[in-house]
Amino acid sequence: MNEAVKNPKSLKAQITRTSLVLAAAALLREEGPGAVTYRKVAKWAGAASSSVGYYFESTSQLLQEAARYNMQLWIQRADNVAAEAESMDCAKCRANVVDLLVKACLPNEDTQLSAHYLQLLLADESPSVTEAYRTGRASLNRAIERIVTRSGVALSSDMVSILVDGAIVQGISEGRSAREFATEVLNTYIETHAVMA
Repeated sequence: MNEAVKNPKSLKAQITRTSLVLAAAALLREEGPGAVTYRKVAKWAGAASSSVGYYFESTSQLLQEAARYNMQLWIQRADNVAAEAESMDCAKCRANVVDLLVKACLPNEDTQLSAHYLQLLLADESPSVTEAYRTGRASLNRAIERIVTRSGVALSSDMVSILVDGAIVQGISEGRSAREFATEVLNTYIETHAVMA
């Protein structure tokens, strides 16, 4: 693919390409990688099907950009929560650490958690999506580490993810309020296992 198509020069071309990535990202979040087809992306973006093939060499390239965009949204949210934690004194951060960590690990409250976790589980259908999510996880973990460091709780970012993700999946499968259950599980773990610095 030539560089002009990958990085279009005109404003209209930039808008079209961006709208295709945003449509693919929304499809990926809501339905998983298998739903990201040229035809469906074009429909969601309100563009001609041929425009997807014009701007992207393959579905794999489109999926990679969509996954990077989704991961960037998640990282930005986690970074914002980490900045919120760092604006607190240590005692206040420690008192709010569970809520901060759950907020950093999960998408916005208006996002359906089952759809979020389904697209994560289905990521293995596409090596491009898996790679984008794996690469982005390091930035997400750094944001989580900033929160636990500020709070003085000795807890790894991996353990936070394991606890929150496990609780969400269990909560969804049992018809519970998954966010509340994740908060409860993380709180219990911190109270019984985590060492305070």
